[in-house]
Amino acid sequence: MKPNNIITLTAFLTALTQLDEPLPDNIQTQLNDISKALIVDPDNIGKLDAIAESYPPLDKVYQTELTRIEKTGERTKGLPPLPLPTEPTAELTNAAFNAFSNNNSVSAAKIAVKPNLLQKVRDFIHGRTVND
Repeated sequence: MKPNNIITLTAFLTALTQLDEPLPDNIQTQLNDISKALIVDPDNIGKLDAIAESYPPLDKVYQTELTRIEKTGERTKGLPPLPLPTEPTAELTNAAFNAFSNNNSVSAAKIAVKPNLLQKVRDFIHGRTVND
């Protein structure tokens, strides 16, 4: 999975887990379509940015999470970013598929996303070693 997609998917799933209400039907339908595309290509995460922007409660949490990931991941000048390992992406893709394919992605994300999954992915994004 491409690094930007890992960041986008992590932020989006985090945002879903923080919502209290189910998504509007049109948003849910778009996520259902993305879940079908994930089966064929894990990098085919569709237009999650546009989906988030179209629903303000989701977008607020999504943008906050993107900013948090970017700020935490800032590196010292002169050092190139470390490449992202692909290890956590299968688990992340599975969690996204399970959440997006459900009729209620908010509640499904809260079940599909294991408590340490998003932190593990954030650690990989920032080049930290994770001890299980």
